[in-house]
Amino acid sequence: MIQSRTTLSEMSKALNLSISTVSKSLSGSSEISIKTKQRVRDFAKMCNYVPNNFAASFRKGYTNTIGLIIPNILNPFYAKVLLGIENYLDNSGYKLITSISNESIDKEAKVMTKMAGGYVDGLIVCVTQETELTNTYSHINGLIDQGTPVVLFDRICEKINCDKVIINDYKAAFNTTKHIITHKKCKNIVMASLIDKMQHGKLRAEGFKNAIEAHQSNVIGKVLVANTVDELKHKLNETLQKDPTIDAIFGVNEQAVLQAISCTDQLKSNDHSKQITIAGFCNQYQANNNPSLIIVDQNAEEIGTQAAKLMLQRIKNVENSEYCTKTVSVNLN
Repeated sequence: MIQSRTTLSEMSKALNLSISTVSKSLSGSSEISIKTKQRVRDFAKMCNYVPNNFAASFRKGYTNTIGLIIPNILNPFYAKVLLGIENYLDNSGYKLITSISNESIDKEAKVMTKMAGGYVDGLIVCVTQETELTNTYSHINGLIDQGTPVVLFDRICEKINCDKVIINDYKAAFNTTKHIITHKKCKNIVMASLIDKMQHGKLRAEGFKNAIEAHQSNVIGKVLVANTVDELKHKLNETLQKDPTIDAIFGVNEQAVLQAISCTDQLKSNDHSKQITIAGFCNQYQANNNPSLIIVDQNAEEIGTQAAKLMLQRIKNVENSEYCTKTVSVNLN
């Protein structure tokens, strides 16, 4: 049998005190005598009293809780962002509610609306691919117009007036490609992408192309884009078989890097002398398993920390019309 929660009303009757006195005693109010506060606390301990934080938050008008909505949890990038957010909020006395949109704009909109309806003080969001590709941001703008603080990270939209946390995708891709050319001495490089329609995917492709153009006298660059993992794998295998001079692959997202590793491993099994440099946006786990892999470390945990920091600053100064876009530095490992 489940024991019901002891309420303030029940405690006030048992102690012959008003509900207000009991509540103030538990919160340590200076209005209540030390003797009464101790009496109430002793009784609460005996009853295993657990405060109803949601009810208290509702009375105060804030929850000390932040909502986080991410596209998926399988990508280690989002897991690290979550870790950065949670650590910062925990150290600041805030709680975190997390939801997975599964790249569905309908779920994203429903969860945002539900969370903003009194459950959280603000929302940190990485929008779905569907949201970005359809340019549908009314559900986000509507909440912002109603006064809900929102911080976007990774996938952002310049049309939305809110705080944002990003990396310089163009610069990261340019510098990585330049590193492949100048340090690894590669001359025939393939860029592989599954996010060519996304804004950050376009910026990374632009960085790659411009780096190739800067060395076009002695470097060849080729771009492979696909809508599915299987399609990209097929294109990579076909390209590698047709052109044996390819000596590097740059993956602009995690799955592209994984397919590059898979395809080159298969190629090496047939030709042990074949060496292809692989670089791209992926996680440290992949680098640990592939020591030769060059990874663009997006500092996901720092992105999370900065997103949480901007959120708490916005909550404390919600009337400030000046929004901030924080750019987090990346590392090439």
